[in-house]
Amino acid sequence: MSGVASETKPTIVLAHGVWLDGSSWTEVIKELGHKGYGVHAAQLPLTSFEDDVAAVKRVIAHTSGPVVLVGHSYGGAVISAAGNAASVAKLVFITALVPEPGQPFGAILGQNPPAAQIEMKPDAEGFIWVDAAGFHDAIAHDIHRGLVNLAVAVQKPFAAKVFEATIPDPAWQSKPSWYLVTTEDRILNPKTQRAMASHIKAKVHEVATSHLPQVAKPQAVIDIIIEAAEA
Repeated sequence: MSGVASETKPTIVLAHGVWLDGSSWTEVIKELGHKGYGVHAAQLPLTSFEDDVAAVKRVIAHTSGPVVLVGHSYGGAVISAAGNAASVAKLVFITALVPEPGQPFGAILGQNPPAAQIEMKPDAEGFIWVDAAGFHDAIAHDIHRGLVNLAVAVQKPFAAKVFEATIPDPAWQSKPSWYLVTTEDRILNPKTQRAMASHIKAKVHEVATSHLPQVAKPQAVIDIIIEAAEA
């Protein structure tokens, strides 16, 4: 979390993707706070889609005034549901899954083939883990290996069932949206990203980086959030 929003600026609420936690937004949080925005990074339990949406809604309820809701990767599906809260004014998708009404999130990943495969390792309880080599090659190939090793060491495994969930009325149907396309993404094909962004009539930015732009190219993420906040 960072600071308290000014009377004229909306609050920024961030939702991370699978295997990550709120610290993945560190550089974004620091800069937005420096610019006077109140920022909250929701900590998703990744135990079920319903639990993750509830975690974001809890943070939204804790804020005052309008909210710009930001989701990375799987977090895009989460904000598509949580974004129906009345105080949410705008949505920002960061190389994110943007499901159609009733569409299982996992179906999006198969629309265009990824450039790299990632070995997902389920445990006996149905939670999915990843190793450092897979994380680096598929998700964060342009990030220092030390940071990748740190991310894997503190990873939050996710319940496989989250990718089977659906949303009846995603918030992008009624709220203005922005989308950051990562053109060197090896796990969520840029063609799929552009198609989703076009379908929801999002305002699009593009950046040449991997699936983890908030770490590799944080300024691109900061810029699109501020554009949405000031629009």
